[in-house]
Amino acid sequence: MDDYEAWITTLGASRPFGDGDLVGTANYIDADARRRAAASITSGACLTLARPLVDGGSSATPDYALDVSVREGPIAVQTEHLELRCHGLVNTHLDAINHIGVAGRFYGGRAAGDPDLTSVVDLARHGLFTRGVLADIPSVRGSDWADADSPVTGDEIDRAVAGTGFEPGDALLLYMGRDRFEASATDQAALRPGAGATAAEWLVDNRASIVCWDFLDSGHPGEPALCIHRLIWAVGLLLVDNCDLSAVPAALGGRDAKAGALSISPVGVPGGTGCAVTPLLVI
Repeated sequence: MDDYEAWITTLGASRPFGDGDLVGTANYIDADARRRAAASITSGACLTLARPLVDGGSSATPDYALDVSVREGPIAVQTEHLELRCHGLVNTHLDAINHIGVAGRFYGGRAAGDPDLTSVVDLARHGLFTRGVLADIPSVRGSDWADADSPVTGDEIDRAVAGTGFEPGDALLLYMGRDRFEASATDQAALRPGAGATAAEWLVDNRASIVCWDFLDSGHPGEPALCIHRLIWAVGLLLVDNCDLSAVPAALGGRDAKAGALSISPVGVPGGTGCAVTPLLVI
């Protein structure tokens, strides 16, 4: 863990995209990355990677709460009021780069409340369209899901993408088998599977622009806390949490390259630390 702490502290101080940067690893999504995404489309089939919104059932602490009203008249009009918890372990959402701070400072060394601190607005303006490359960890392991006692490693990601190749600016679709885990009789309150510190190193070394994943950081006691999420603070890594990747391995199974074009369109909420999104993968 000491090696990780030294590494991420040095990484955060390095300001890889400059002191005034607002979009973090979205900087890797350039014209070449977008053309590579477009070239990966062959069938035109489209998959949604979002999980259905889950109603928390309480207006005080909802994952989301929806109230639909009808205005009667010759032409009836329905409208709604939506309250949404953007973060957590349930709904599919994009983490903006102002979501995670360390020692009172956020990405770029800025404090909360700094008018120059980036938010989801800056990501919405940049546009998030790039190639998404599948890393099917259960397939690499020969298991139904990534076991919590063995956090996902950088070596496993390397093996999972080897047949396709991963280029700077690509997004990683990190499938760890959450759908199978949640459908099983496994204790859902026990230690949850996830990715570990060497996976964090892999993401930085390979210049991933976005990670769409089903499980999140490993909670294993041998791993540093929030070892992937802290990359938001260090390099501005874009994370789309709680994705539904269950259909992706089969959809890409007959292709030489396990990749497609990934599109994410966040709503630019001023100061927002995240946004519910529906990532689309066109293959």
